[in-house]
Amino acid sequence: MQYFTTATTLLSAALLAGAAPTAPLETRSCSVAYPQSIGFPINYHISQSANGAKKVLNALTFSNIPAGAFGCQLEVNFPAAYAIQSSGNSQINVWTANGQRKLFGTVTLASSPVAPTKFVINSATCQNVMSYSLEIASEDQAGSVAFADTQDAGFTMAYNC
Repeated sequence: MQYFTTATTLLSAALLAGAAPTAPLETRSCSVAYPQSIGFPINYHISQSANGAKKVLNALTFSNIPAGAFGCQLEVNFPAAYAIQSSGNSQINVWTANGQRKLFGTVTLASSPVAPTKFVINSATCQNVMSYSLEIASEDQAGSVAFADTQDAGFTMAYNC
């Protein structure tokens, strides 16, 4: 008798679960901010000579983060086979430039020949203005990296994900 009651209860629960309509899952989307500039493309060129001499730094600023935004994540996105010129030690450090200078992340920019590439550098609490400084990561080796930042390729700030 107990077996029959348990089986009936389980069968009823399964039928009710199957009959209940379920809402389809939707992909979460993020809002995206682009670097501050007069227009695109923004031509980034970060380099230094041997022994860390003749450094060429680049600034990266997002001044269009809305008040109340959350979950700001600095990303670099490249479509397949995107042109990036690099030589020597081309790894770059990304330093915060809002107040105290702190290492925010390190990345070696590259694009895949067959698929889009995405690098997540780091995330932080959103501010209306978020600024960074880009420089070659090595203290003493020569290196260079250059690319054109457009709305389809380069740095973005994802938020509200």
